[in-house]
Amino acid sequence: MPPIEIANVSKTYRHAPRPALSDFSLTIQPGERMGMIGPNGSGKTTLLRLILNFIRPDRGEIRIGGDANLERARQWIGFVSERQEGMENFTPRELLNYAARMFSLSRPQRVAKVEELLDFTGLREVADELLGGFSKGMSQRLQIGLALIHSPKILLLDEPMSGLDPVGQKDVFRLLQKLNEITLVYASHNLEEIETFCNSVAILKEGRLVKKIQLSQLSREVFTLEINPADLANIRFPKHLQAVVRSQDEHTVLVELEASASELQQFLQLLHQAGVQIRRLRSRSKLDELLSL
Repeated sequence: MPPIEIANVSKTYRHAPRPALSDFSLTIQPGERMGMIGPNGSGKTTLLRLILNFIRPDRGEIRIGGDANLERARQWIGFVSERQEGMENFTPRELLNYAARMFSLSRPQRVAKVEELLDFTGLREVADELLGGFSKGMSQRLQIGLALIHSPKILLLDEPMSGLDPVGQKDVFRLLQKLNEITLVYASHNLEEIETFCNSVAILKEGRLVKKIQLSQLSREVFTLEINPADLANIRFPKHLQAVVRSQDEHTVLVELEASASELQQFLQLLHQAGVQIRRLRSRSKLDELLSL
């Protein structure tokens, strides 16, 4: 049974010029780590709100573990939002206890779960300190702990790395990598995060699903080579690299091609043997190209 099934869902906000989501369908499989990417206004936040039953669709249906009653199914979902406010005067232990009570955990369950999550998030040493003195990374680790208090089967993350410094990002990634048995939906603008953490990606644009792909299919990157115009005639580009001259003047030629790491290495060796000098080499993810579709 898929953890999340979204079938022909549409949602339009009052006075909006166009639908936030339009005839949107998507299925997420057990254990999948699905990234959601797209420009502002593409429908990512609306989709998360619909899954959480914070808002209702105009048309279509959403099922969580086969259950169309989303209020009941929300017990299987944890949620980490981009921003959290109003918790500065509480401690991690207080908030975890409060969350456990909200989910009606018995006292023994509550004590055990709070202790487990203090260890998991690495916050035991500051368990009784006020959040007002915490870094953003520490606060975000606590939010992950709060989202896991009821042992959900699904975890939704909305820009979880926003505002974090490199140390905070590393700590949060370390936590998320441990959640091997939970289905995750990870909304972000950062392609590097998606490629590092997720195994699939859904690309949204103007409320529609442009494409859903497995990241294992994107073994190639797009490379741009800057070379001398005089060298262009001396280069034989293999057909499988799909090389295209993007710009050319009397001083510079920019050639774009697609290659895996090994294919690029082989091609660069051929250029070196032919005496071709590469002035500059740049790369970008295939996801960049897909986002521009």
